[in-house]
Amino acid sequence: MTALVGLAVNAQAEVDVWWDFSAGAEAVVYPQVKGLPDDSQPPAWALDQTVSGRLNLAWYPTTSLEVGVHYGLAEQARLAQADGDDALQQALESDPANFRWRDLDATLVDDDPVRIRQNLDRAYVRAYPGFGDITLGRQPISFGLARVYSPVDVILPTGLQAQEPDYRAGVDAVRWLVPLGAVSELDLGWVFGDDSVLFARGYTQAGRFTWEATALTVNQENHVLGLGTQTSMGDWGLWQEMAVLATEQESDGGSGFRATLGLDQQVLDDVYVVAEYHFNSLGVDADYADISDSGWHQTGLVSPWGRHYLSLQASKPLSPLWQASLGQAVNLSDGGLLLTGALSRSMGNNSTLDLTFIHALAERPEVIANEPRVLDEYGVYPSRIQVNWSTVF
Repeated sequence: MTALVGLAVNAQAEVDVWWDFSAGAEAVVYPQVKGLPDDSQPPAWALDQTVSGRLNLAWYPTTSLEVGVHYGLAEQARLAQADGDDALQQALESDPANFRWRDLDATLVDDDPVRIRQNLDRAYVRAYPGFGDITLGRQPISFGLARVYSPVDVILPTGLQAQEPDYRAGVDAVRWLVPLGAVSELDLGWVFGDDSVLFARGYTQAGRFTWEATALTVNQENHVLGLGTQTSMGDWGLWQEMAVLATEQESDGGSGFRATLGLDQQVLDDVYVVAEYHFNSLGVDADYADISDSGWHQTGLVSPWGRHYLSLQASKPLSPLWQASLGQAVNLSDGGLLLTGALSRSMGNNSTLDLTFIHALAERPEVIANEPRVLDEYGVYPSRIQVNWSTVF
């Protein structure tokens, strides 16, 4: 970003264009349902191949104006799959909130086993008039200080099985960032689409403490009021974030409270460790049959199903070219465990080769009294292992 801002003041470099490209393969093992007949089980496994590219453009017609566009294409081909029924995965699909006013048809080709999708993920104009930054159009918006479980970061709904992507998806919005001194700012905005958000965020630093207060309302029905703080104590980084969630719609699951406590530290010279505990009063302790009826969860405004969580993440550089990371998320309400890991190698010339995996240690769904029941949240998560090469040019 520093390089892009530098381009704005360079009269000889008014346009910057770069490409992101990736190619990879993924093996998926789907959870099997206890008590379900074999002919109704999901496919036991599948093998996919993916290729994607994204064109990124930043244009600076003047020193006080920026225009940005990101357009991507992604191809996925199912190379092989075991026999099975997709009903379980379809049943877990939700109808997340839509924060885009107008959009391209996402699917260009759907000819089994090949799918090609497109995504106009950035399309904005940003002005620097001297009294803040004003951005209109498709842009990424995120809130909160928590690293994993943020109670206020709700403008990226991804349904019931939510995993934060590395690349933040864009939403349609108008946003005004107003500096209030050297270390404070006021953030005001309106996100518009089939669903809408009005938000106000204040950020400041006072001594060793960073404070962030957030207030937002979704569709004028679901309201979130949050307060976060982060500081340091010796070599330890510490943060907390809490939010009150209120709704006038009883079918949405009522009002609730969410809170996160976290810390990070570098140990053993070069191992970076992050830990978070999260409480979610809108979750349940076991048997998630009613979660799919919760408006908070269905729209993606609340992702965790349970009430108590613990996340532990660690990363370590193995050499100048190799990086490794391991993580686990524990649903303390049902005892389920979600393991993640990655091994990355820098290939030079802005290229990286990544090996990643995700695997759940949890009770699989079960048919009880002729009804499928989800007893462990992570029990519905497929296991995945992926090899991916990516580059920027």
